[in-house]
Amino acid sequence: MGTLGMLFSVPGQTMGVSVFTDHLIGELKVSRDQLSLAYMFGTIGSSLFLTLAGKWYDRYGVRLVMSGATIMLALALIVASFSPAIVSLGKGLSFLPLSYFAVFIMSLLFFMIRFSGQGVMTMSSRNMIMKWFDRKRGLANALSSAFVSFGFSMSPLILAWGIGRFEWYGTWRWLAVLLVLFAVLVLVFYRDNPEICGLVPDGKNPRPLTEKEQLQQNRKQFTLKEARKTTAFWGVAIATTFNGFFVTGLTFHILSIFHTAGMDDTKALGIFLPATLISVIVSIGGNYISDFIRLKYLLLIMALGGILSSIGLILLGNGWSYYVLIVGNGTLSGMYSVLSAVAFPRYFGRKHLGAISGFNMSMIVFGSAIAPLIFSLSKTQTGSYHHAGMFSLTVAALIFLLATRVRNPQTN
Repeated sequence: MGTLGMLFSVPGQTMGVSVFTDHLIGELKVSRDQLSLAYMFGTIGSSLFLTLAGKWYDRYGVRLVMSGATIMLALALIVASFSPAIVSLGKGLSFLPLSYFAVFIMSLLFFMIRFSGQGVMTMSSRNMIMKWFDRKRGLANALSSAFVSFGFSMSPLILAWGIGRFEWYGTWRWLAVLLVLFAVLVLVFYRDNPEICGLVPDGKNPRPLTEKEQLQQNRKQFTLKEARKTTAFWGVAIATTFNGFFVTGLTFHILSIFHTAGMDDTKALGIFLPATLISVIVSIGGNYISDFIRLKYLLLIMALGGILSSIGLILLGNGWSYYVLIVGNGTLSGMYSVLSAVAFPRYFGRKHLGAISGFNMSMIVFGSAIAPLIFSLSKTQTGSYHHAGMFSLTVAALIFLLATRVRNPQTN
């Protein structure tokens, strides 16, 4: 159910919104820059409230928070499907140009879409899965991540088919109906943790617990304030934020990036499938070994993925750099799916997981919000994406250095 919840968050994810971009530009009569600005405003706004949403998760439980977010996303999609009519009402506001009014309306709608979909639905579903497993947390996340990765990669094609069949506004309305039905499933099947069902994480354990497993069960439950004082928190948080930044910036401007490098649309769109395959393989392997090794080593691999991706972007146009970008991006995304799920419950316990992961999610969403603008400024100010790549490379290198200092706070 948690995996299904993450898949239902697709309308609030970048790849889910991007399919509707050109239709919105035409219907709202705004420029691409204006719609991108509205997307940035809405996404940054959503990031400011995700820490609070994490605290709601800890206080009210996954069923209420997840069902509320699902209904909110459904409502936002319905309203967004009528956005051209809503914007047309702004003709009576003589003091405000109609395009500005459109940016204002879409900023509010993108706030609702991003906050509920990318933010709360993803956070709540992932946290629920992690609370149900301890010793087998990595294995559970590996299985979930594989389905989510392939589901996300297929979603643009499914949404494009829907637009061709029902028009863009009709597709959003059908998605809203499906989300309402899913909200009912959330209320029936979602559970905060196994203990409230009279169970234990991982199911029954017939053999005696090892000393390491006993320590895991008796781990300290860090608050958000305590977690933020550790190097481990910032190592994972900055790395996962970088993934949101780089992947969003690359995806949002993918065609322009490749055109600037003298490559066509086929080459640009051709990176997604192999990168997804690498991501799934890295995720499965990383999740499996995460149950047995220190997570700092996975963090180092994630940083290396970011370094390779940045080098591939900087040197794009050379034959080999295309494949470096694919491998780096796949490695970066694969390790993100591991660390964003398993690191915080291992390092800080499960009691305040909502607040801790909510704060991290707000960082990730903020990073994804500013990425399109930073990449765009690199292009408009310098004529290429070289500076965006150099900025990314610098951050990835700093994350690698920070990762060498990460220690499990439970063992300090």
